Amino acid sequence: MKRITALFLLISMLLTAGEEGILPRQLTVDLPKKCQVLMLHVTPERKSKKIMTYASYGDKVENMGCIREITQKELDNIPESKRYYIAWKYPVWCRVAVGIKQGWVLQQYLKNEDLEEDDDF
Repeated sequence: MKRITALFLLISMLLTAGEEGILPRQLTVDLPKKCQVLMLHVTPERKSKKIMTYASYGDKVENMGCIREITQKELDNIPESKRYYIAWKYPVWCRVAVGIKQGWVLQQYLKNEDLEEDDDF
């Protein structure tokens, strides 16, 4: 019963958001090899359980938000010799939706095409 209620609330929120034009931003999957598929994580940790999807290179996913345990300001204040290690240790995780499946993925596997188009100026 709780699942049905939660599903109903989720669907109603999505329908309301669609009417107002407020939808999560779409990102493009950018995997190192074009034959790979996107694997989502249950929690934003490298060793968490994985969720299989059929999204591959170039497919669109819905971005539900991104987090990082360290702020960009804190990262900028770290000496450059340690900055890359800290950026690796505390990566940016994005919660995404692929169809009905949701999970966390490292930001390095996603591409925002809108930003790349702006760089062409």
